[in-house]
Amino acid sequence: MAFLLIYDVYMCEERMKEICPSAKLILKCVLADCQLVFRRFYETAALTLEQGEYKVPAILWQLSKEELQDMKIVYPKEIYHQIDIYLKMKDENITVNIFVMKETPIVYPKEKELDLIEEAYGEHNFDYSCVENALDMAKDMEGENGTLYE
Repeated sequence: MAFLLIYDVYMCEERMKEICPSAKLILKCVLADCQLVFRRFYETAALTLEQGEYKVPAILWQLSKEELQDMKIVYPKEIYHQIDIYLKMKDENITVNIFVMKETPIVYPKEKELDLIEEAYGEHNFDYSCVENALDMAKDMEGENGTLYE
């Protein structure tokens, strides 16, 4: 058994179950002192989690260790770090995996990515303001880092 903390489009149960059929939603939570950032992911943009002054909604999934390996296809090691964090749940401490993007340029996402994020946030009735903050940051950086639309 493995635990995976997700803050991006894979908060959507249907999308997660395509890759990890046994995935079980364990916990909806909010991560303090974090912020979301849109960074270049090949020819698109993806959300990543960074230290910041905001709160970011997240989902804790329980899945098999084999399925955790499958998530490395979604979060390739040349772009993502896999980090272990420790979380106290009831009377036990569990190891939770989280994928965070390495530093790539901040870019504004395409409409398709925004639609997927909106779907994931809407499914759980999460506050969307952290995504709006990430969009504002990406818009401000467009002149410096270019755009995905060039």
